[in-house]
Amino acid sequence: MMNSIRNASLQLTNRCLITRNCQKKDDGYVRLFRSFCTTTSTNNKTGKNVVEKTVSANGIDFQVTIRNPDAPYPLLCLPGALGTGTSDFSNLLYDNESVGDDFSVIALDMRGLGGSQYKSNAENDRVHRDYPTNFYIRDALDAAKVMKALGHERYSLLGWSDGANSAVHLAAHPDTKAAVNSMVIFGGGAYVSQDDVKAWESLRDINSWSKTHRDEKAKIHGGLERLQMLNNDATDGWINIFQDSETNGDICLAALHQVDCPTLVLHGKKDVVCEIKHATYIARQIPDATLTVLPDGKHNIHQRYATVFHELVGEFLEQTMDSSRMTLSTPTTVGSGEDEVSKKNDDQPAIDDIAYGFMGSKALSVALKIGVFDAIDVVSKGEDNAVEGGATLNQILTHCKVPKERLRTLLSACVALKLINRRVLRGEDVFSLPEASAEQLVKSSKRYWGDYIVGQVDAQFYVRMKDLDTTILTGDTSSDGYEAWFDKDPDAAKRYTQAQHNGSLATGYGLLKRLPELSQGEKYPNLRMLDIGGGSGAFSIATARKVKDADCVILDLPNVIKVAEEIISKEDEQVRNRLSTVALSAADPGNWMIEDESFDVVLMSYVSGSISSDALSGLYQNAFRALRPGGMVVIHDFFVDNNGEGPKKAALWALTHVTVNPEGMGLRPGRIVKLLTENGLVGPKVEDMIPGTTQLIVATKPKLA
Repeated sequence: MMNSIRNASLQLTNRCLITRNCQKKDDGYVRLFRSFCTTTSTNNKTGKNVVEKTVSANGIDFQVTIRNPDAPYPLLCLPGALGTGTSDFSNLLYDNESVGDDFSVIALDMRGLGGSQYKSNAENDRVHRDYPTNFYIRDALDAAKVMKALGHERYSLLGWSDGANSAVHLAAHPDTKAAVNSMVIFGGGAYVSQDDVKAWESLRDINSWSKTHRDEKAKIHGGLERLQMLNNDATDGWINIFQDSETNGDICLAALHQVDCPTLVLHGKKDVVCEIKHATYIARQIPDATLTVLPDGKHNIHQRYATVFHELVGEFLEQTMDSSRMTLSTPTTVGSGEDEVSKKNDDQPAIDDIAYGFMGSKALSVALKIGVFDAIDVVSKGEDNAVEGGATLNQILTHCKVPKERLRTLLSACVALKLINRRVLRGEDVFSLPEASAEQLVKSSKRYWGDYIVGQVDAQFYVRMKDLDTTILTGDTSSDGYEAWFDKDPDAAKRYTQAQHNGSLATGYGLLKRLPELSQGEKYPNLRMLDIGGGSGAFSIATARKVKDADCVILDLPNVIKVAEEIISKEDEQVRNRLSTVALSAADPGNWMIEDESFDVVLMSYVSGSISSDALSGLYQNAFRALRPGGMVVIHDFFVDNNGEGPKKAALWALTHVTVNPEGMGLRPGRIVKLLTENGLVGPKVEDMIPGTTQLIVATKPKLA
C-alpha cells in the first residue's frame, strides 16, 4: 500500500469539513445523548455503522463516536483544542477511504466539550472545561479510562494538535503506556516559547479569526459567547504552562523519551499553527518514531489531504496492529499531484570509505603538521612569484621542507579528499584552498581548529582507538581514564586542554546566542555560572567577555585547572577578575565543595560522557544543590538520538569515548532527561548545538512557591 502512495501520482482533493448537526442550541444541548447510552446510524456515504455512546469515566459522562464498533483493532482519536470527535475526525468516521475495516475508529469529546459536559449521575451538574498546568496529562488519563470502560485493554492512538500532546502523555504515563500499541500524532507542540505566548494572545479575541472558522466553532459550542469564554480559558491555560515555574514551558518534553510504542509523526510543512521544528523534535526524541512531511500541508492535513492521510495511517497501523513493534525509521516527504514522490533514503553503507577512513584522517593531520594549508595560503596571498589564486608544488616545498615526491603524494591525497583544489596552468599543477579549508585549516583564520585536530584527534584519540576492540570485548583498556591520565601526564592534560580551546571558545559564543537568557540580563541580572569540567575555561571566558558583570567559576581536574589559569591570565583585567577556578573531580560527586544555591547556571560541556554512569546521578544532584531557585542546568555533549540511529559524528565520538570511559553511559537525551527530572529539575528541553554532532539539554530548578 505504501509504495502505491509514494510512487503513484495522487489526486488530492479538498475535503469539506463534515460536522454532524445533532446538538441543541440552548444550555442543555449536550444532553441529547444523556437519556440513552447508544444511538446507531448507517451513514449513506459509507454504509458503515457509526455508533454514538455515552461512557462514564472519572465521574464524567464522555461522548464517543465510533465507526466499525465491532472491528478487532480499536483506534482512539483525540481532537484538537476546542474541537470534538466528530468535528475534527469527520473524514475518519464517515469517508469511504478511512483507515480500513480492521479498525474501529473511536473519536472522543474531551471533558467539558461537545457531548462530554456533564458529571455522571448528576442531571444538571455541568463540567467546566478548565486548563490546569497538567491538563494534557489529565485529558490523557480521562481517555485511558474511557477506553477501559469500553472494554479495550489495548489500542492504537491518533492525536491532532492538543490531542497529539495528550496522546504523547497517554503513551508515556506509567499507568497507561502498556495499553498503547502504536501512535499517530500530528500538529502537536513539544514546548511553549515566548513567541507562542505572543501568538496565542493575538488570537485570544475570536473576532481576529476568519469568519468561517469562527462560525464553525461557534456552531459546535453553542454560540459566540461561549466560544469566547472557552478560548479565553484555553489561552490562559497554554500561557500558564509557559509561566509556571514547575512546567517551565514543558508540554511533553519530559514525556517523549518514555514513549516506547511505534510512532508515526505527520506534519504539514506549511503549518503556521505548529512549526515543523516541533514535529522534527518530537520524532527525534521518541525512540521508535518516523517523521513524514506533506510539503503542501497545513495544520489540517487529515482534512485537506484525507486520502493520503488515510493511506499513510492505515499502512502504519497495519504494520503495528499485532504489537510487532516494527520500526519505520526513514523520514519521508509526501507530496501531491504529479510531483508526488518519496524521498526514501536507500543509501547503502560505503564500506570501503569506512574501512579506509583512518587514512584520510591521518592525511589531514599530517598536512596540518607540516603546514601545507598555511603554505598555500601564504603563497597565494603574498609572494611576488605567486600564481594567481594558488601555489605550485615547488612553492609549497619552500615552506614545508619535505621530500618532493612525498609531498606530491600527500597533496594528491588531500585533493582526492577535497581538502585542496588542483588545476593545471601552463602545464604545471596549481593548488588552492576551498573555502572550508581556508576558514578552518589555516592558522591565521579566526575559525581555525587545526590545533584540535592535531593535538587531540590525532595525537590522543587516534592513538587510543587501538584499544577499542579490547575495551568493547572486556571493558579493559591499556589507557587510563581522564582523571588518571591527566594526573599521571600533565603534558597530556596541557595538550588536550589547549587543543580544545579555540573550538570551545567558538562554541561558547554559539551557546550564548542559543540561550539569550544568559546574556540579556533580564532573567539573571548578575549572572553567576558554575562551569563543571570547564577545561580551558573557554565557555566561561566567552561568557565573561560578552555578559557584563557575569561571574564564572571553572571546575576541573588539578592539571587541567593549571592550564586554564595560564589562559585566563592572558585575558583583559576586567574579564580576568570575573573568572575563578576550583580544582575538583566531577567524577567524584561525594567530594563536593560548592556552596548550595549559589549559582544561576550550572554548565556541563562534554562531562556527562566522560565519567562513569554510576557518578552521573550524584553529579546532577550536586548541580541541583548548587543552583538558586529558577536557575538552569545546561548540558552539552555528544548525544546519539533516542532511536540510536545517529547522528553519525555523535555516534562515533561516543564510541571513541569508550576507550577513555568504558563504564560511561551511552548518552541519549532521554536517559539524561530522566536523570535530571529524577533529581528535581523541570522543563527539560533538548536541541541541537553543533548540527549533526552535539546537542543541548536545558532544565530548570523550580522557583520557590
